[in-house]
Amino acid sequence: MALVGNPNAGKSALFNALTGARQKIANYPGVTVERKAGRAALPDGRPIELLDLPGAYSLEPDSLDEAVTRDVVLGKFDGQRRPDALIIVLDAGNLDNHLRFAIELIGQGLPVVIALNMIDLANRDGLELDADLLSRELGVPVIETVAVRKRGLAELLEAVGGAVLK
Repeated sequence: MALVGNPNAGKSALFNALTGARQKIANYPGVTVERKAGRAALPDGRPIELLDLPGAYSLEPDSLDEAVTRDVVLGKFDGQRRPDALIIVLDAGNLDNHLRFAIELIGQGLPVVIALNMIDLANRDGLELDADLLSRELGVPVIETVAVRKRGLAELLEAVGGAVLK
């Protein structure tokens, strides 16, 4: 399972919150892009392996980081199998930009759960977001999270276990 989304959406903060100290950092073979892999447990105890992909704006890359993300998501990166599912991390305060990439990722046909991250900051700024409505419109589970405060993690893992890894 891979965490994917725009830069600065909170992917790494969410990855760290989900995996704790159970992570390793390495480089993708043949490139200098860092990757993080770690393990987490679903509520029923099943382990999942998480991969924190570099931030990207599209599957049409403008940088080496974005090319790595594209190739991993599409299953075209040598030595890295295609993820079984995606957790798409969106900055709740910047949905207009982040949803474009999310829709592109949903279109790839992989099971998806969306982490609507930094919801506390969006609410503080006066944004009222309806995760249930967004979920219905996108056709995938949408869970409100605040990764740096470890808020919404149990609900996110429940959604991953229930909707993605049946």
